[in-house]
Amino acid sequence: MRRFFMILKLDIINLFKNPVLVGANTIFFVLLILIMGFLGSGNYADSKMSYQYYLISMIVYGMLNGAMTASNCFMERDIKKANLRIIYSPAGSFPIYFSKILASFLFDYFLHIIVVGILCASLGVTIGVHPVYFILLMAPVEFAAAALGIFFCCVFHSEEAASALLSTLVSLLCVLGGTFFSLDGMGSAVAFLSRISPVKWINEAFFTLSCDNSLHSFLLVFLSAVIISVLLVLGCSLTFKTEDYL
Repeated sequence: MRRFFMILKLDIINLFKNPVLVGANTIFFVLLILIMGFLGSGNYADSKMSYQYYLISMIVYGMLNGAMTASNCFMERDIKKANLRIIYSPAGSFPIYFSKILASFLFDYFLHIIVVGILCASLGVTIGVHPVYFILLMAPVEFAAAALGIFFCCVFHSEEAASALLSTLVSLLCVLGGTFFSLDGMGSAVAFLSRISPVKWINEAFFTLSCDNSLHSFLLVFLSAVIISVLLVLGCSLTFKTEDYL
């Protein structure tokens, strides 16, 4: 266990030392939320509603993009060299992939909470009367996204291939899930596709918490994300091969 925590500590430090990843998970999403909120403010009776809408939807988009953070943490060239040393150590293969999942989760979760806190304070918007539940619900979604990124790396054995596929998948699911704009008014077929996207249900859970102050969808999404996380970790254990590093 001590070896695992040493590896985890190094993985977290490496992530925070990467200015591109730090900026992508903070500055990029702050600017994206501010721009989208400003552009959408003319369509709302109150501009705060626009900023609140895009704060929630873009944070969901940011959480799912944590899969790319994980793929970089797992198979980036410099980190891959360090993983080689772990393979030949008594620590075994489990710390290689699980520490990357946990480090990516903690990194993204921490930065996204900071973004939510700063924007809520500066824009005068809220995430509902249950902010603790909002922050709590972020945790399994962030973890599932990190596990998905590592799983793709284990399957495709390449950071470039995994990141490209993850970027396409996340963007497609977010578009279908109504992250950028609602698809409900574009016909029954498009509305059906929107409702089968898991992002649609994640968005609804966060909006229900923030706008309706209701915990109606909280437990369903929380448990679903936990189950998906467990399945993805098991998938990593089955598909990770140490020879991919040799």
